[in-house]
Amino acid sequence: MAVTILNVLISISLLYNAVATFPKANLYRDLKRQSAFGNFQLDQHQKLVGTTIASSLVSDIIDCTVNCVSETLCKSFNIAASPDSENLYLCELLDIDKHRVSIDDLQVNLAFNHYSPWVKERPNVRKVEKDVYPYPCQPGLVGFNCDRQGKTCSEIKSHSPQATSGSYVIDPDSEGGYQPFSVFCDMTDKKGVGVTVVGHDSEDRILVKGYEAAGSYVRNVVYIGASVPQLAALATNSTNCEQFIKYECLHSRLLINGYGWWVSRDNIKITYWGGATPADSNKCACGVTNSCVVSSEGCNCDKNDAVWREDSGLLTEKSRLPVIQLRFGDTGHSGEYGYHTLGKFKCYGMT
Repeated sequence: MAVTILNVLISISLLYNAVATFPKANLYRDLKRQSAFGNFQLDQHQKLVGTTIASSLVSDIIDCTVNCVSETLCKSFNIAASPDSENLYLCELLDIDKHRVSIDDLQVNLAFNHYSPWVKERPNVRKVEKDVYPYPCQPGLVGFNCDRQGKTCSEIKSHSPQATSGSYVIDPDSEGGYQPFSVFCDMTDKKGVGVTVVGHDSEDRILVKGYEAAGSYVRNVVYIGASVPQLAALATNSTNCEQFIKYECLHSRLLINGYGWWVSRDNIKITYWGGATPADSNKCACGVTNSCVVSSEGCNCDKNDAVWREDSGLLTEKSRLPVIQLRFGDTGHSGEYGYHTLGKFKCYGMT
C-alpha cells in the first residue's frame, strides 16, 4: 500500500501560530487567528465509509485538502483516484477518520484514495490541544502534547473520551498561583460531558434548633481539598455550575423577615433559595412557579405552621457559587425546628 504525507497550510490573516505548530499538528484549526493546518496520510485505493458532510469536484488533491481543513466538521476525506472527463476529481469530506472507526470501515476501492490526519503513535500519549483535532490523551492529561493537567473534568473528557468516572487532579487556573487539587469526575452525568464534583463537610441533614434571632445560626462550609479561590477558578473555566440546597421546617420561617440566607463565595448575603435566580429576591422555587402553600409568600416554610414543609432546588448562578456559609433563625421556641442539606458543588462544560 502506498503511503505519503500531505501537508497543507491555510492562512486567512495570521500564519505564525499555525507555522509554529507545523512540527506537531495533524489537523489544527485556530478560529480566532483564522489559520488552519492539515497533515494527512494517504491510504491508496482505499475508501473510508462514513457520513459525507460535503462533496464537490476539485482540480487536484490540494484543493480537496484545503476544503477539508477549511471545514470545521471535516475529519478526513476520500478523493477519486482518477479525474473525470473534465479532468476534475470527486472530493468527499467526512465527519470521521480511520483512527476512530473499525478497520472494516476502511475498504479497498480502486476508484478512490483516502486521507486521514497523520498520527505518530507514542505509548499512552497522543498530541492534542483544544483547537487541534483531538486524539485521546491518557485520562487526566490534556495539552498539545498531553503534558498538563486538565482545568476541569469536562476538559479531561474532551481530550480523553475513554475516561471513566473517578478521582482526578485538575488545575483550573493552569499556570496561575493556585495549586492543582483532587476532585471526583462524573463522566456519565449531563450526557457524559464530564462533571467536576467537589464535596464538603456540610452535606449531611443537619438540625437547626435553639437559634431565634434572624441569621443567628451559622454554618461555615469547608470544601474538601480545595480553597474557595480554587473553586472560583473552576467556575470561571466551566460553562455551568450548580449546588443543591434544602431547608426543612416546622414552625420555622426561611426567607421572610430576613430569617435565613446563604453566603456566596465573595461573601455576599444572598436572599433567594434553590430553584430561584438573582432576579427572584426572597423567593424559593415555589415562589418562582407560584406554587407555595401560601400564594402570597415566596417559600413554603414562610407559612410558619405546625406542618413539616420543605424548600429545595438548585442554585445555578455560577458567579456566586459555591456556597460558603448558611444562616438561619426562628428555631428558638418550643416546637420550632429546621434541617438544612447542602449538596456537592458541581461544574461542567468548557468556556
